[in-house]
Amino acid sequence: AESHFEVLTPYEGEIFDHADAYFEFNLHGQFAGYEVLIAINGNEIMRTREAHVKVSVPGLPAGLHHLLFQVLDDSGKPGLLDHYTAFEITRLQAPETIIPIPDGAIGIPSDELPIDPSVDFARFSPKVQEMLYNHQHPPQSACPSMPFLIWEPWGIVGFGAQLLGLRVGLSLGLQTQRVVVGNPDWENNLVNSELKWRFNLTESNQGSPWGALGSLQELSWCASSSNVLESVRALPGVDMNDHSISNVRVSGDLWGVENRERIFEMPEAAMKLLPELPNLFWWWTESTHYLHRPKPQLGSFIEAQKKRMGWEHPIIGIHMRLGVDKNREAQRFPTKYYIHEARRIRKLFGGVGTIFVCSDRRSAVSKMIAEYGKEFRIITQPKVDGALPMEYVHTDLALLGECDYLIFTFSSNFGMAAFYLNSFLHGHRPTYISMDDLFEGFRYYGHQMTLTFNPENGVSELGIRVCASQLTAGNQTLLLIDDKRDSAIEICANLQGQEYCKSPRTLKDQETGAILWDSDSCTVAEDWDACTETLHETYRRIVAQAEKVREKGECEEECDDKSCSSLAEGNRRVLGFGFRLPNDEL
Repeated sequence: AESHFEVLTPYEGEIFDHADAYFEFNLHGQFAGYEVLIAINGNEIMRTREAHVKVSVPGLPAGLHHLLFQVLDDSGKPGLLDHYTAFEITRLQAPETIIPIPDGAIGIPSDELPIDPSVDFARFSPKVQEMLYNHQHPPQSACPSMPFLIWEPWGIVGFGAQLLGLRVGLSLGLQTQRVVVGNPDWENNLVNSELKWRFNLTESNQGSPWGALGSLQELSWCASSSNVLESVRALPGVDMNDHSISNVRVSGDLWGVENRERIFEMPEAAMKLLPELPNLFWWWTESTHYLHRPKPQLGSFIEAQKKRMGWEHPIIGIHMRLGVDKNREAQRFPTKYYIHEARRIRKLFGGVGTIFVCSDRRSAVSKMIAEYGKEFRIITQPKVDGALPMEYVHTDLALLGECDYLIFTFSSNFGMAAFYLNSFLHGHRPTYISMDDLFEGFRYYGHQMTLTFNPENGVSELGIRVCASQLTAGNQTLLLIDDKRDSAIEICANLQGQEYCKSPRTLKDQETGAILWDSDSCTVAEDWDACTETLHETYRRIVAQAEKVREKGECEEECDDKSCSSLAEGNRRVLGFGFRLPNDEL
């Protein structure tokens, strides 16, 4: 038989807690019994002639590591058979110590996730969905003369990024009264390339998820109109406010779109349907749901998969974004951390013993089932003959939306899309745990959301806290909130004898909320340059008066009057629920 290594652990890119790392393999075929050299990061750690090897390697430093197995010939030289894989070590706080939940605590819905609990916004969803449909489906006779906004994916990206990028396009289309469509050739080529890369396919002709061969309902029945194809030739960078231009295109890149400052505005057509002003969380929930409406064939596939798995409520949905490519962007977590969060949900809400799990690493799902399948009933999509890769992707997303509880990471676009779909199906108040709080993706600039304890009612609530540099000047604490835009200009001031450079957007009093300085206050001035220089001088004067500065950066600490507690990377959690403690604990 052909000789090969069967590596049981780690799978490619597996994440270990620093104390749990190990590797295990079998050597099959004619080289069984030969000497095998094992190296980590180019350093030999052992040699063996055993056909089955399992070795613990605790104590490795945090980061990515490279594992190599080599079969040696009779002279001790490599070259007969090699196998390479990578794995990651994390040094995170023990999961049971992260926001521990006392015995007897009872889970309650959060009134803080950030939408007014006094208004039933979900009651207005049918009107909002109807408005979106009507905007995208004008009378077909009008299609040849309609102005379009053409959304283009900006590269080979996953479906979560495609969906959330298109959500931006839909918002801008409503703001500018343009029907949102795709560039068929551009989009189909990129989507097919992404599918071939992600699923290791030799060919793919599925194209856009919203196209003729896709599984989601079409963006617009104007999409095949000839003037859409003509307008693709429009140059980028056109002014979207110039109504003499009937067609415009927008890149899917959140920071590359024309008029990107309008990304975070809510369309007036949506807001006027509600009795009071909602917020972006509400709008993104509604627009994400609209863009992920299955065609009947996909709807039938979803229901059939639920039947095959034995779908039942209550159920916890877990999405694990574990691809090695994500290592450059965000913290990835070992499986046991996700299970710990599932235990906390079970403890707080009771009666939930089923987990639906999906991941971009199939091996991680199999491992979770093998290691924790006796503690929880863990289900995942079965393979079905003839099913297309994107049908599994859409089904995972739809089922995460249906789950009663959700565990995911905000740093994953797919996980964030699932969060909004779940929110729509649960009255805009999902019950969730995010393993991280990378709210750059969540788009609450200058804020983080965290768990806080209210001693008056014994409830731990999800609250919003300002996340910014803090300057102390006399009796005032000033919050300096950075500008995230590409066009931000860095301003330097002398602070305590040192040059202090920031790209601020606002400087405000922490206690009163009064804005003392605003980087956008010169946008309407006739002499913009002179106004800006005066504005910068005012900023330098205010900062120079500061007697103390505490850099909170990305909220690495949360401090009160007495002490600071670490919120270091991997130790954070964002909970979409609160819990009430028993009276004797208060």
